Amino acid sequence: MGSALTSLFERLPENLFGPLAAPSKAFYWDLLLRLYDHYFGPESSPPDGYGYLQRTITSEIERFILDREWSPDADIEPNTPINIRANIAYRSLINAGWLREDVVGVKHYVSMAMMVQRFLEQLRQFAEEGPQVIGGKVQLIHNQLEQVLSDPARQASGFHEAALQARELVATLSATTMRVRDAIDLLKRQETTAAFVRSFFDHYISQLFIRDYHELRTANHPLRHRGRIIEIALMLRDDPNKREAMIGYYRSAMRCTSDEEAAVKFEADVSRFLMFSDIDRHLDRLNESVDRATAQSMAFLTYKLRTQDRLDRLLSISIERLKNASPEAETAMPMMPGHLLSESRLPPYQKRVGPMARAPIKKAVLTIEQRAQMQLKRIMKLNREVTPAQVEAFMEKHLGGGYRVSSDDIKIESIHDLCLFVHVMRLSVIGRRYGSEGRKAHPMLRPLKDYRFEIVSNEITENEYFSVPKFVVTRRTVGAGHAA
Repeated sequence: MGSALTSLFERLPENLFGPLAAPSKAFYWDLLLRLYDHYFGPESSPPDGYGYLQRTITSEIERFILDREWSPDADIEPNTPINIRANIAYRSLINAGWLREDVVGVKHYVSMAMMVQRFLEQLRQFAEEGPQVIGGKVQLIHNQLEQVLSDPARQASGFHEAALQARELVATLSATTMRVRDAIDLLKRQETTAAFVRSFFDHYISQLFIRDYHELRTANHPLRHRGRIIEIALMLRDDPNKREAMIGYYRSAMRCTSDEEAAVKFEADVSRFLMFSDIDRHLDRLNESVDRATAQSMAFLTYKLRTQDRLDRLLSISIERLKNASPEAETAMPMMPGHLLSESRLPPYQKRVGPMARAPIKKAVLTIEQRAQMQLKRIMKLNREVTPAQVEAFMEKHLGGGYRVSSDDIKIESIHDLCLFVHVMRLSVIGRRYGSEGRKAHPMLRPLKDYRFEIVSNEITENEYFSVPKFVVTRRTVGAGHAA
């Protein structure tokens, strides 16, 4: 246990968990995910050189604070300037080790260490993990083992990964049983019927179950391959030629000092596949937990539907008023004169109504006017859409064979041209604000790196739609077919 903890903190910065343990932990978690998605994640564009400029990251934090309308620290006054709040949050992430700052000359570059990126991805996967698909994982394991069996020398690399997936799959089934018990405790704490129903469907049904739970025991489910998975693992272990090929791979890939050490690692992976022999026991435990939770939930709902929730509250109010009334005071009771219990007070007999006839569901057919409105909305949306490719085509249209054009020469002939004109003007304003390195890193200017957008000082462009600062667009490189 001690070695595992030592290994973890040797891989990660010492103060990494500081922001996530602070009172504003939810703010820092959402901020980390936003920065990861926009700048450091696998879907973001890699930065040039040493990383992103510090101002690029602090500007993103400022936009995040504006979206959240919340201070990064409870001790910060609400009227503190947003740039100061953004720098406080930025410095907290730097000091904790989530971000890394490098100084090159007079510029500060920001990046995220590879190990921190992987750790954040694991945390995100854990936080957003939903119902599992067991069948797909079993099918992948089975297919991988079949390939290893057909050619152990070449396919041995997939054996270790398949063993890790097998262990994770069995752990998922075992953990789901405990999650069902946690869901039961959560449902018991709900006081109203509405809260119980909402928790039942949100936490118990949609976020807890295995997605293919109802197909686990069917004949065509991939779990039927569990016997074959165990058989292949034993064949690879017991066949001398296949075992020799597998141990040879383990010794070279895992840098073992001897065949005995490689054999120990190989046997450990084989034991992970043998855990499939306990799948039925895990499924039985899961079925029992699900049946018990479902029965308790249905009993609670049935009780609530058969009783009046207001009755207990009204009785409590009446008892309190009787206890607090003085002996001389007369307490008015909301009862009619006569016998408290009699046939006249019984509700009239109501004839039971039979089930309503279900009308077949008809597919809605749109009218010509509805189709025309949908088409019009689609055209409106396309006219307002601006992409880098459309901006480039718009500029080439007005550049013609030249390499420079000003806003005075740009003609607006449609709604789409108007949107593109506004976007080019915005790019010119951004180009003036950032230096050459900043323009390369800016997400709006990076796709249009062959063009330079500049504002002409103290000059105005006026047309029938706008009166804006004059700007000039210059093509940096002249492609084939363009005359300089």
